[in-house]
Amino acid sequence: MYISNLNLILSIIIILMILYIGYINYESFINLKEDKEKGVFPFRFLYDENGNILNIVILAAFFRSPNDNKRYNEYLEAGVKIIGVTSYKTFPKLISDNTGDNETMKDTFEYAKNIKIWIQCFDNPKLYGLTDYNKLYTMSESDFYNVDNSEPVEKVYDIIYSCLDTEDNCSKDGWNYVNRNFKLALECFPIMINEFNLKILVMGRTDCGLEEKFGPNIQTMKMLPYHEFQQKIKESKILFVPNIYDASPRVVAEAITKDVPVLMNRSIVCGSKYINDETGMLFTDEHDIRYSLKILLSRLGTISPKKWWSENYSRKGSAIKLRNFLYEEFPEELKDVKEVYF
Repeated sequence: MYISNLNLILSIIIILMILYIGYINYESFINLKEDKEKGVFPFRFLYDENGNILNIVILAAFFRSPNDNKRYNEYLEAGVKIIGVTSYKTFPKLISDNTGDNETMKDTFEYAKNIKIWIQCFDNPKLYGLTDYNKLYTMSESDFYNVDNSEPVEKVYDIIYSCLDTEDNCSKDGWNYVNRNFKLALECFPIMINEFNLKILVMGRTDCGLEEKFGPNIQTMKMLPYHEFQQKIKESKILFVPNIYDASPRVVAEAITKDVPVLMNRSIVCGSKYINDETGMLFTDEHDIRYSLKILLSRLGTISPKKWWSENYSRKGSAIKLRNFLYEEFPEELKDVKEVYF
């Protein structure tokens, strides 16, 4: 009897030790802070008002490798909560835009089915694979910008457009060429220059022959450090966004918060929610851009994009809204949290 009880006790101790060792090893493997610092895309990380990493991970794009899928399962097994965000093209809808992202068409993982909670930016989420099963909150990372209250600067450019250089040598299936809709930009530049005599700054496309083709009204510039690029936005009268396959580009918020209105393609995947009579104009293509551009130019100096932004968005205000949405689903994770940030 004594030996039997001793064996039972020893067995329990051995089992507990195995579980404890496994727990230590697993916890040492799942370290969200380290993952955030490493930048393990396509995962993003949330933190509270004190900078503490939350036990909630965002999936922001398609898995790029089996390791991404493996990491996803490891997070789930460790008790990490996973939500989705629509910040990369048409994700979670598979991409077929003739870029390298066409590889996603082979992806069989059912993102909308496996992930219930989504922060999303689409006008019609069902067109992009989200269903009534999903719990949705309409928000973009760009909602978290504060207005820029620095001193105004002299305007140097009428139009600024960003389509960064890549190694595609301006090929028509290059990632930036497609994502920033350089094709439509090329069709609109002659109208802006020949009919409106506007001066255009193109951030990127430095080897595409734009100066030779359009003359001194166009200047191209290589990618700048972030703060220098922000200065170029301030030196411009209008931000030009012909993009379609772009999920709420942050440059739009960066412009509006600097009091720079936006001329935006109405077919953009996400971002048109920012455009109204105070912040810019929408257009469709080279056929109707004249109308939109003429109206927007006539409003310069009489509208205040920055004022509108300050009344609708801010870093702290958006963080409170995001916390309140996520708290409904994860009250234990957020019971002592007041603000949630990307």
